[in-house]
Amino acid sequence: MQLYWGTKHQPLAMSTHHQEEKNKFQLERIALFSDAVFAISITLLVIEIKVPVIPSGTENFSEEFNHAILHMVPEFLGFFISFIVIGQYWKAHHTIFGYLKDYDRKLISLNTWFLLSIVCMPFTTGLVSRFMQFQPYMYYVINVIVTGLIQVLLWRYVVKHKEFQSEPIPQGIIKFKYASAWVVVIFFLLSLPVSLLFGGAIGRMFLVTVFIFTILNRRYYDRKYKIGEKV
Repeated sequence: MQLYWGTKHQPLAMSTHHQEEKNKFQLERIALFSDAVFAISITLLVIEIKVPVIPSGTENFSEEFNHAILHMVPEFLGFFISFIVIGQYWKAHHTIFGYLKDYDRKLISLNTWFLLSIVCMPFTTGLVSRFMQFQPYMYYVINVIVTGLIQVLLWRYVVKHKEFQSEPIPQGIIKFKYASAWVVVIFFLLSLPVSLLFGGAIGRMFLVTVFIFTILNRRYYDRKYKIGEKV
């Protein structure tokens, strides 16, 4: 026996509310899982940096220690760059899921591929930190570029499917996120010929320009569209 109360449409309304709560719960699970992947990947970056082994009784310990730390500069540089890159990708991912109220299988697939490229980054960072040759650096750059391109696809999919959005996404934020992703992709791509022509060290230092242009890009869109502090 079906028990009705209020209007005859109320059970349907309750069913719709239940579905919305279910979608919200499932989205939270996806976001939490994604956050865990980001956190683990960033943690693995620093785990790849090994403490130098220098016996405490070594003669001229200070000199040996300073030499070992200096030798690890490429590892620290690789860690710093990848930490910032993964952090930027996490911020973009956080913004994307902040606008979602629903999802489908393709969205989950895109998100899974995006996370796959993120978890590969500690490995490719380890390669580029230990070898100054062009080939390891190329693998690292490909990893970052693929991650950026998948992020663009994920963002475009959310923008296209307005029925998934909890609220309309402002045009300024859409343009800013596209521009931010392409800045990373383009400058990492440009660093390949720079590294090939001028050496691995110069190619890596060239990546500092990515962060400079990222800051300038943010200021431009904030000034033009007042995008605020939520992106």
